[in-house]
Amino acid sequence: MIVVAVVSAKGGVGKSTMAANLAVALSRHARAVLAVDLDPQNALHLHFGGQPQDIAGLSRASVGGTAWGEVVTRAASGVRVLPFGQINEVDLPTLERRIADDPHWLSTQLRSLDLPADAVVILDTPPGVSHTLRQALAVADRVISVVLADAASYATLPQIENLIRRHYGAKPGSVESVCIVNQVDATSRLSREALQLIEGVPGMRVLGRVRADRSVSEALAHGQTVVESAQDSVGRQDLLQCAEQVLQLLPAPGQQAPEATADAEAPVETQPEPTVVLGDEDRRPQGQAAPKSRKAGVYRLMAALLCAALVLLIVLWIRTR
Repeated sequence: MIVVAVVSAKGGVGKSTMAANLAVALSRHARAVLAVDLDPQNALHLHFGGQPQDIAGLSRASVGGTAWGEVVTRAASGVRVLPFGQINEVDLPTLERRIADDPHWLSTQLRSLDLPADAVVILDTPPGVSHTLRQALAVADRVISVVLADAASYATLPQIENLIRRHYGAKPGSVESVCIVNQVDATSRLSREALQLIEGVPGMRVLGRVRADRSVSEALAHGQTVVESAQDSVGRQDLLQCAEQVLQLLPAPGQQAPEATADAEAPVETQPEPTVVLGDEDRRPQGQAAPKSRKAGVYRLMAALLCAALVLLIVLWIRTR
């Protein structure tokens, strides 16, 4: 079993969309793929033909003592899907306490599925910091961050990078941070500048860029991924290229996936670096100031935003006179 965690520091970046499309694209390479939704928003199954009123999923199964294998479904694409499901406000805290009290909850549940050694498990994780995300990072063989080509995503990169370095449990040696930049708008100067800043982050490898394409959201409206539906869309082309890059990071069929470290919960030692403080549990000393070039890039981006807002205010003022 090879585990790929798809993560993001904030919501609204297309993380579930990316996880679903990567799952379908990887399944076309003769890989058995299971897409697992760990996000309480329960959006992943909608990309595979699920209905909003469907309640079954791993959340209710975990609280009720049902095996995860009993709530796995099979999509038309061939991908097996394990939704988060719907859970009431009484049972959700019970599930959260169980995850917090058992650091091996996720790894135990995944092993219970008895998947083939070369099966790929795509984890759609909840955004931000949580016990669930920490466990997903600890069991992952590869971690892929999803960001937008905007200033907000650039600002959150230190958050997710710091978290990955602290909790990523895979061998070997150095941890390579990889990300996919979503909804890139080549016609927008702000989008281009944000992309340039993200690509310039030291230690961060941009695995792929997905151009803004309404075909992606139109596919979701029909309960499909864009990989399955819009044959000529640029979004589909970009996502297939991203899947090819992800495939190169994974062991070939028949090869052994990297084993987790003996103490997956122990933080990984890293060199001091500028970080955004995540909270008491993830607090660490800040290092030296960011390079001047990165600061200058942020200032340029902020200045462009302010100028755009000022122009908009002037236009509105003129129209109201």
